[in-house]
Amino acid sequence: MIMRKVLAVICLLSVGSPVVADPDDWSAGNQAYVEGNYELALQFFATAKNDGLDGPAVHYNLAVCNFKLGRYEESSALFQDIATKYPEMRGLAEYNLGLIARRQNDSESAIGHFLMAYRLSPSEPKLRILASSRLREMEPELRLPSEWTGAFSFRAGFDDNVALRDETGISPTSAAESPLVDFFASIKGPYYGSSGFRINGSIYAVRNFDASEFDQTEIFGGAMYDWRPGDWQLKIGLHASTGSLGGDNFDRKIGGDFTAIRYLDRFSEIGVTYVYDDIEAEDVSFDGITGSRQQFQARYRWYSKPRQFDVRLQQEVNDRLNASVSPQRKSISVKYGYQFDSGWGYEGRFTYRSSRFDEMVIPRDEDLLILSGAVTRSFGDSWLMLLEYQHANNGSSDPTYSYDRNVFSVGAIRSF
Repeated sequence: MIMRKVLAVICLLSVGSPVVADPDDWSAGNQAYVEGNYELALQFFATAKNDGLDGPAVHYNLAVCNFKLGRYEESSALFQDIATKYPEMRGLAEYNLGLIARRQNDSESAIGHFLMAYRLSPSEPKLRILASSRLREMEPELRLPSEWTGAFSFRAGFDDNVALRDETGISPTSAAESPLVDFFASIKGPYYGSSGFRINGSIYAVRNFDASEFDQTEIFGGAMYDWRPGDWQLKIGLHASTGSLGGDNFDRKIGGDFTAIRYLDRFSEIGVTYVYDDIEAEDVSFDGITGSRQQFQARYRWYSKPRQFDVRLQQEVNDRLNASVSPQRKSISVKYGYQFDSGWGYEGRFTYRSSRFDEMVIPRDEDLLILSGAVTRSFGDSWLMLLEYQHANNGSSDPTYSYDRNVFSVGAIRSF
């Protein structure tokens, strides 16, 4: 295996010298490297490559020499190219990228690279030992081995068409404009190592000053098992929630979920999620929402400071007592964000959702378009302030359910 052959001779600059090959330039480069003349070695390896000697080893040795010469940007670009072109060497490349990040005093990136190197190298015990050693050296910079994480947010704003929960089946023409405040808090953990049982919980509340009949509260709790074999992450869990609408008990949900995530590299991932909910009305006036809901989601995420990009496709299947609140839905959501070094940033999101109410006496189709944008300002590693605007347009084959909605808000988010 190529990775093992390279690793056995030079596991990034820490053991021995570059890989030996027959061509004169390659041999001369090898000798120069042994003698510590990395500039000359780099020239010989570059000549060998230009003369047609190609493959992962020559790219690797060029990256090594650049590292030795303190040319970290050039070395990093070469290792990233190796990770892309030679999947069998991704773990080794990530380890090397971690060493470069340490030299550049970027502890967060270094930790991420070493963790990825460990995850991508289940059949390379030597590389796993090296990655683990580097992580132990950086232990003061890592999270505690057992830790809870969470966040809370507060928002105030104005909604010109107070959105109703889809399950109520109340005509949007009954909605009203109103100032609002909302609050959200979540917590999850504890985290012991990379796999194990987790618990999580959250609470959400929104209050509409001029439309209190649409005030909402939801409390959620769940437990899951999180397993991370290699470059996969698998999660299976159970959850329950209860909600209120306008001060009255509204619904109760009990369900399960499964998520599979595949890490493509340090910066991107794909995943699928399945969620099943058994739903029961808590008040006789909402009996129609009783039934079940299934959600299927596929996701691609790319994140590399200062940018992030997220695409989600979702299908929702409802089976409720009342056909007017039992749609079959498909949606796509695209999100892009950018964070400047100054702490300022912006985020935009586009969502399109189609709903089909085929079980009604007179079937109804709806198409919902949501556009939102936010300007953000971070303070340290924990606080984020944001100013947000959201526009929604719902078109329906029954004009009664067609509406526009605009929401302006300012808020803060705190993570811990």
